[in-house]
Amino acid sequence: MSVRLLLIHVLLLTTACGFHLRGSQTATINVDNIFINSSSAPALANEVKSQFNNAGAALATSSQNAAFIATLKESRFEKSVLSVSATTGKVEEYQIVFQAKIDVMHADGTYIVENEKISAIRDFAFDENTVLGEFEEESIIQEDLIRRAASQVLRRLQALLSSSK
Repeated sequence: MSVRLLLIHVLLLTTACGFHLRGSQTATINVDNIFINSSSAPALANEVKSQFNNAGAALATSSQNAAFIATLKESRFEKSVLSVSATTGKVEEYQIVFQAKIDVMHADGTYIVENEKISAIRDFAFDENTVLGEFEEESIIQEDLIRRAASQVLRRLQALLSSSK
């Protein structure tokens, strides 16, 4: 009986302090009538559009009938070695960085922001004995980095465009 009572107290205390499980944001976005141009970042643009739609924001179908135009460009992944085994000299850990740039302008062509960097970073351990699994893990990490970068783009657009209206 005392274990149940203790569990109830712990649950009440964690909910009373404002604790929430970490997860994706589902807040609505107050940016309407924006066109997402994907000149050289199609994967990022697709994820940004998907997150906009999930948040309930209205995207413009073309740049002619949009109030704002966001251009996502220069996206790339960089992979670098973080650690090497002291005994074998082989790579044990990598870091993957996803970078892109964003331009945001009014429909009349005046820039709100130009060439702003968006980046997401993640480390992962590399085991040469499971090479096939490591390549699959790397592609999953790249997809996650694109999702993180898209979330950054949404937050940045929310901040920029709510202050420029």
